[in-house]
Amino acid sequence: MTESGETRIPAEQGGPPQKPPPLKTRLTELLGVSYPIVQAPANFVGVPRLVAAVSNAGGFGILASGRLAAGEIRDDIRAVRQITDRPFGANLIFGSPGYEKLAEVFLEEKVPLICHSRGNPKWLIDLTAGLDMKIMAMVGSVRHAVRAEQDGVHTIMAQGEEAGGHVGHVSTMVLLPLIASKVRIPVVAAGGFSDAAGLVAALALGAEGIAMGTRFAVTLESPLPVSVKKRYLECSENDTVVTPAITGTRLRVISNRFTQMLEEGERPASWREKISGAMETRRMLGVSWWRFILGGWSMRKQYKASISELGHLAAGGVRIRKAMIEGDADLGVMPSGQVCGRIDDTPGVEELVYRTVSEAWSVLGSLRDRMPPQ
Repeated sequence: MTESGETRIPAEQGGPPQKPPPLKTRLTELLGVSYPIVQAPANFVGVPRLVAAVSNAGGFGILASGRLAAGEIRDDIRAVRQITDRPFGANLIFGSPGYEKLAEVFLEEKVPLICHSRGNPKWLIDLTAGLDMKIMAMVGSVRHAVRAEQDGVHTIMAQGEEAGGHVGHVSTMVLLPLIASKVRIPVVAAGGFSDAAGLVAALALGAEGIAMGTRFAVTLESPLPVSVKKRYLECSENDTVVTPAITGTRLRVISNRFTQMLEEGERPASWREKISGAMETRRMLGVSWWRFILGGWSMRKQYKASISELGHLAAGGVRIRKAMIEGDADLGVMPSGQVCGRIDDTPGVEELVYRTVSEAWSVLGSLRDRMPPQ
């Protein structure tokens, strides 16, 4: 039992594995890390403690900046540097209110990598030209991956439909090899990964590494409440749903009482919730009403969203906070990939990374052993 009351369930008897040898790919060379394992920047999960733990273990941690004001993300960047001297990144959601201010902070703090999601990253590539900073584009289509490479990003995170949070329509198994065959820069596979077998499979499909979000959310260093981690551990592969009813766009979350009420038509977001959500979002972002409205207008144009749909997004964000911060696993919203059905323990980050890489080496060896002599 940990200090926070969590039950620690080691994957193997005899304690965590020893530090494995480096598993080098073009991604590890680009990022300056030992292992091709990236912590996906999930809101309310990608906090300094978790990010630093991943980087200290030889992977690459990424801070989540969604719903943070510029001053807060600056504090988070400096907090990470108090815990680790290893490389890390921060994510930037294009078009969200105050995103320009966040970009300014990233440049001022010289964050090693910015993970850009939504929209074209060309503006950010131009902004960081000549600086020792890398740009990663998070995409869900071949077209966007090709365009991002043409514009000059250093690496691509290809996210399949199995992932948690906002998702597209194409599975990782199909999307990953398509993108890997169309671009020359390193590709990170996201959506459906939690262990060594997934890592080896991703490498076979053309990736240079994997990103794990849900898996890192269920670790000792994750800030999620115990009640929420418990719900993740209880889930099967069938316990997630994809719905536009929470934020206005397709969102994969764990099924619970709230999503069931949505499906039954009992709980659409009221205008009161939408307005309240917008006010709470503006407060958390620390931006003026004018900048908040401009950001909303930008998102409205980009996604062809109505004012009502933007209200959905704000109200949905408050529901996510209700689960991920307040611990309400019944009436809050818990973004999760389908891979939650494969997660059955709560290891420390170092144990998880070492175990994944050690077992990946074993899987690679066993594959060679299965091949008949030529």
